[in-house]
Amino acid sequence: MARKNRIVSFHKMKREVVHLIHKKYPLGWDDEIKFYNLGAGKSFYAFNFITEEYNYLVKVDMNVDYFVEGVEFEEPKNEEADSY
Repeated sequence: MARKNRIVSFHKMKREVVHLIHKKYPLGWDDEIKFYNLGAGKSFYAFNFITEEYNYLVKVDMNVDYFVEGVEFEEPKNEEADSY
């Protein structure tokens, strides 16, 4: 039986599937995220996740201030938290 394709926001996924995602990517899925440009100013970030029934394209929110393709930025340091 062929798998069905689904595009779903991470926040709208069923709890069981979210559990499977966390099990497959215990350290996060940052390395799996890709940019999808639909044209006309519409785009999103997502990663693939496959189950026995579905091929999911899981849409995720990205902080684009820290993501530019080919360039890595460091998170800003909170200097107050480091000093006692």
